Amino acid sequence: MEKTSETLNKIAQDFITTTVNIGGVYIASLDGLLIAHASKISTDPDRVAAMVASLSAVGDRVSKELLSEETTHVIVQSRTGYIIIKRHGDLVFGVLVQGNDDSTIGLTMLELERLIGIISKQTK
Repeated sequence: MEKTSETLNKIAQDFITTTVNIGGVYIASLDGLLIAHASKISTDPDRVAAMVASLSAVGDRVSKELLSEETTHVIVQSRTGYIIIKRHGDLVFGVLVQGNDDSTIGLTMLELERLIGIISKQTK
């Protein structure tokens, strides 16, 4: 697991350095335990991982209740940026996007899918 965590941390670091406007990426288990992260801001990654997993679970619950299906992703937006939270298998991904340009949401979603694909190959 230690080797996997190191590999995922390197992938996360590569992601935030090569993708425009990304301030951080957090990969957590469904119960909120931090698996890997990389961030340009100073924050407690364990705490962020727990919040990301919680928001994913709440989003799923609301979506199941109101739309009768699971969420594809959750977006939390503020004036200075947004966080995209996406569940894939038994992992939850949280991506911090800095900047308030709404046109980057689609591009960020594509980059997040690419990241998930890379990580899926590494964890098989």
